Amino acid sequence: MISYGLAGGEWSPVTPDAAAERRITLIRPDVPPARLRAYTVAVLADAAAGQLRPLIGQRFPLERAADAHAAVEGRATVGKTLLDVS
Repeated sequence: MISYGLAGGEWSPVTPDAAAERRITLIRPDVPPARLRAYTVAVLADAAAGQLRPLIGQRFPLERAADAHAAVEGRATVGKTLLDVS
């Protein structure tokens, strides 16, 4: 199992031992802040060069912002959630 994103602001409370009981290997990055900054700089440069395409999973009109927030909060989304303001 690979956990990423941290939409809730913290790692899942699953311990490596609890995962191992289910024959799952739990992998979490242990990356120093300087390396994370370097990754961020590289990714932003790739994005600016047009080399990345975000996965847009759903769009909501601005007047349905509460629905968009509820979907993200309820973890019912895949990819990015956009609010259309046009």
